[in-house]
Amino acid sequence: GFGHVSMRHPDAPQRYLMARSVAPALVVPADIMEYDLESNACGGDTRKGFLERFIHGEIYKARPDVNCVIHTHSIGVIPFGVAGVPLRPVVVQAGFLPLETPLFEAREAQPGKKERGMLVRSPELGAYLAKKLGPAPVILMRGHGNAVVGDSVRRATVRAVYTEINARVQLEAQLRHALDKEEFELRYQPRVHLATGEICGFEALLRWRHPQRGLLSPGVFIPVLEDT
Repeated sequence: GFGHVSMRHPDAPQRYLMARSVAPALVVPADIMEYDLESNACGGDTRKGFLERFIHGEIYKARPDVNCVIHTHSIGVIPFGVAGVPLRPVVVQAGFLPLETPLFEAREAQPGKKERGMLVRSPELGAYLAKKLGPAPVILMRGHGNAVVGDSVRRATVRAVYTEINARVQLEAQLRHALDKEEFELRYQPRVHLATGEICGFEALLRWRHPQRGLLSPGVFIPVLEDT
């Protein structure tokens, strides 16, 4: 998947280490860059860094206990950021999750601004995310995955993996309940011939009428249904 990982510099806690902007699977030691907590590259390094490095710098600034930050575009957690259903610990290995995982919404961080987008592309957005994270180990990012922290790379990695597993297990349980309660609806959308304007067929669309959250689009639940 997409995302990036960083670690606090072991000898300089006011700095952190992170790869340049390159696909995670292709990273080699020479790709590692050093940043200050304002997310400025150190030592005159002019290589292109990740646009969302501000997630990392602002969390390190706000949380001295954190030594590793992982941002993932985890598909499993995305429904919990867009459907209003809280992500809660349901498997024992995810006991680190709070009873309700905090949620970052970029639009809340910049009310009144016309710019759209989900990327954390500024120190201000990073600081707002860090504030919403608070003392929690994980924060959901609406439509954009999550950010996971830990006091070591190992702990943060384990948390990132089990956050994804927990999300899929929780959603699968909700889907099985929805099937039992017949909460799914099949709707038909007409297909129109552009040249004649005549209806030439229909497209079947599955919707989930959630008892608390209303009608949910298939993007929220289809990926998990396909896997199960």
